[in-house]
This record gives sequence, C-alpha cells and structure tokens, in this order.
Amino acid sequence: MPTPGSDPADRLPMLARECLEDVDELAEAYAAEVAGFEGYAGRVEPQDLAETARASFELLLRLVGGLVVPDRLHRLSAELGRRRARSGVPLEELLRAVRMDFTVLWAALLARAGDADLPALTAGAVRVWEAVEQHTVQAHIGYLDELAVLARAHERERSLLVARLLSSDGADRQLVAHVATSLSVDADSAFGVAVARHEAEHALVAAVASRHGAGAHHVQHHDGAIVLVAELPRGSSGEVPEWLGGVPCAVGPVARGLARVPAVVRLTCQLAAAMDPATDHAVTLRQVWPRLVARRLGDEAVPLVGDAVLGGLDVIGEYERERLVETVLTHAAGGSVAATARRLYCHRNTVLNRLNRFRELTGYDPTLPDDSAVVLVALACRR
Repeated sequence: MPTPGSDPADRLPMLARECLEDVDELAEAYAAEVAGFEGYAGRVEPQDLAETARASFELLLRLVGGLVVPDRLHRLSAELGRRRARSGVPLEELLRAVRMDFTVLWAALLARAGDADLPALTAGAVRVWEAVEQHTVQAHIGYLDELAVLARAHERERSLLVARLLSSDGADRQLVAHVATSLSVDADSAFGVAVARHEAEHALVAAVASRHGAGAHHVQHHDGAIVLVAELPRGSSGEVPEWLGGVPCAVGPVARGLARVPAVVRLTCQLAAAMDPATDHAVTLRQVWPRLVARRLGDEAVPLVGDAVLGGLDVIGEYERERLVETVLTHAAGGSVAATARRLYCHRNTVLNRLNRFRELTGYDPTLPDDSAVVLVALACRR
C-alpha cells in the first residue's frame, strides 16, 4: 500500500523492486508454463530454462524499476536468442515464450498493488511492455544471427563432404549416405551436373535461384571450376534444362544415383575445359566432343591429325576453304542436305557440290558418319 504523501507515479518502480526480491518465484512460475510449449519440450533442459528465466526477469524488473543493469545482463537477450537457435527451438516458439514474460510480470505487479496503485500501474503498462519488447527484439536478433552462423557452419561441412565425394570413385556407401543426408536428397535419385568457369559463377547461381524450389541443389568450387549438382525429377533426360540454357557452362549426362555423380563431374569438367571461350550458352557432350577429343590427343598429335585430314584444303583460297568448312559443319549438325541448304540459304545442289569438293580435296566424305566424325575432330584440332 502507498504511504501517506507518496507520489503515485513512483509506485511502479517500487512494485518492480518488490518483485525483484521474489524473482525466483517468478522464474519458477514462468518455467513451469513454458516447459509445456511444443517447441521447448525435449530441446531445452529444465535447468537452462529456469536459469534464463531468472536472469530475464531480473533484467526486466531492473529496467522497469529504474535500477542499474549489471554488465552480466547487458547481452542476456541476444544470448538467449542464440542459445535457443542452437537448441533448435522454432523462432515463433521463442517469441511466444519471451513475450510471456509480460504476462507473468504483469500478474506479479498486480498481485502486489493496492487499489490506490492501479492508476499508476495502468499508466505504467506501456513502460513494462516496452521493456519486454526490447528484450524480445534483442532475442530475435540474436536468434537470427546464430542461425546465420549455423548456416555457414553447415555449408562448410556440406562443402567438405561434397568435395570428398567428388574426389572419390563413389564406391564408399557411407560417404554417399552422409552426402545425401547433408544435401537432403535421395541417394538413388537422378542428378544433373553442370560445370562453369569462374566468370560464369554469377549467371549459374542466378539460374539455380530461378528454379523456385524444383529440387535440392548444391553449387561448389571444384578443380578450378564451379560445379552444380541438382536433384532431378524421375525420368529426366540429358537435355539442357530451360532454366540453365542461357548460362555458359557444360552440362553432363544425367547421373543415375549420387554414387555416379563423381564420374559425371569429372567428364563434365573436361567438357567445360574444351568449350569455346566465346560460348554464351549451355553445351552438352554432343556439341563439345570434337574439341574434347582434340584436347585428349595432346599438343603433339593435334597438328598431325589436323594436317593429315585437312591438308588438302591448304591448296585452295581462304574464302573457298571457309565456305567448305562451314558447309561440312552445318551438314554434320543438321544431318541432311536439305536442312543444310535451309540453314545456309543456298540451293541443295550448291551444298552437294561443296560436300563433293571437300571429299575430292581431303579424301574424307562428310556425308558418311565415320568420315564425318574424323573430320570434326580434325577441325577441332586445327581450331
């Protein structure tokens, strides 16, 4: 009860100080209530809950009572948020629990107030709520900060696991299972693999973001390149997905199971290394294989292969040589004289004449599959 002549405005701080003497009782009541929260059960130990409750009420009562806040309580709110994040408490459950401080604190203040104190207590409700809200905001910030720390730690752990897998032969079933768990994928799923140079990393990451939750994925630096491993829907083909088409990268064949990903990544890295630096779109083995074969032949063999197959073209002028090569490449891509004529905007007889001229000069018939394959490799060697 207020004493005669006392200022009613001073009653709220006085009531807060009275509650501070019974802070253990407040903490006990609070802990008993919050322990039943679904997000806390099995995640927060009773002792932890009791200790943080006591410290939280001491902080709040000191703020409301206008008392000095010791250094040990200055970072309490943020640390509370971090601890709950590490414990796996959902954010909404944390905020619900922290805001319950107001309910318990207000009930304690009312229990100690007389009738004459009610006007001052009512007027001070905002002050009590502001203290609780400040505590809540700082706990929220601490929680989000810790989530960011945990996410970075998880990403590092995941990258290390994936790096181990990509450097292996995929035969370690335990490693494959660990990677599948870390990536949240089914180890038996189909996986797409893409490899890009470092300058295309931003484009690759942006393309992945455009998938809008269409399966798990992981982007990683590996062997001097940027590697994407993405879980695909069942029955996916090896065609370049639409969302990846505009990215300058190499797309490997579909890996049927996570254990096959290392082998596919190694092949795709070779495809990426063989890509024309001017390429501005995604390519597959179909487009890059001649350049890949040329690279695998080695520096000494490349000029020999090019000269052996294409030496006959050296006796004609540059203009005619370019027209013949253009026609051969277009025919190899389209597979027919009619399609080649349409692509080059010329008569089919012109196409036939150029193909025959190429055969006469080189001895290789570009309309025959075996000869065409050799010619494509030779052209890649010369380039």
